[in-house]
Amino acid sequence: MRLELYSLLEGQKAKDSDPTLVLVNGLFADTTSFDGACFYLREKFQYLRYDCRGQGKSPKPDSIYHLEDHVMDLRGLLEDHKLGKILLIGLSNGARIAMEYARRYPTDVVGVVACDTFDIPTPMIKAKLGSWLMAHETGGPLHRFDIATPWIWGEDIFNEKSELFLSYRERAGTIESHVVSNLLLGAMQTDIDISEINCPMLFVAGKEDLLTPPFLHEKMQAKAKNAEFKMAQGGHAGLIERPAIMEKQILPWIEKIV
Repeated sequence: MRLELYSLLEGQKAKDSDPTLVLVNGLFADTTSFDGACFYLREKFQYLRYDCRGQGKSPKPDSIYHLEDHVMDLRGLLEDHKLGKILLIGLSNGARIAMEYARRYPTDVVGVVACDTFDIPTPMIKAKLGSWLMAHETGGPLHRFDIATPWIWGEDIFNEKSELFLSYRERAGTIESHVVSNLLLGAMQTDIDISEINCPMLFVAGKEDLLTPPFLHEKMQAKAKNAEFKMAQGGHAGLIERPAIMEKQILPWIEKIV
């Protein structure tokens, strides 16, 4: 069942032919996670950011949030906004949504930027995410956050920007229990066939990303028809830790293809 999602349409197009950029959040994030990255977009592109089901101000049903659910939610949101050509930028599970959307609905998608993500939930990926789920079930949301921390955050951010890390820890403590379980269970399912995506793709991985390491992105690049790979500073939460990745790695590629 499609849900009515919370969304923000911001920025402006430099020219009418430019696509609208659609930003898709990571697993336990909301629209504010892109605040820093959007600083580099607002005078160059129109962009849409939104909360997926279970996130932020969007509905939080008590059922597993499958990849197909996220894709159909996004499909309905884009139909409501009538945006025309789009370019999808996703972080972590948001990149999985972006890739699957582009695979299913290629007509209006001019490109996909997939940051710190995976196409296939391998046994190792499932083991990592499964440990988070077990931590949540035994110790609650803050215990889940603490167990996940080494997989998510880069060392410099953890040491030097504790206020950022601690703000996300505080937010984690407010997430409803069923939401944590439903997000994690959904993330551990569904393969994405990248070879069926026709538009250009850019894979971006933090060199300290332990959850979805850079070599996984190089494998995805090899499967794609037309893809580039760029290494960035930071961990799995690269665009949150270092918003300038948008300016340095992502925007030059977008401007090249559009």
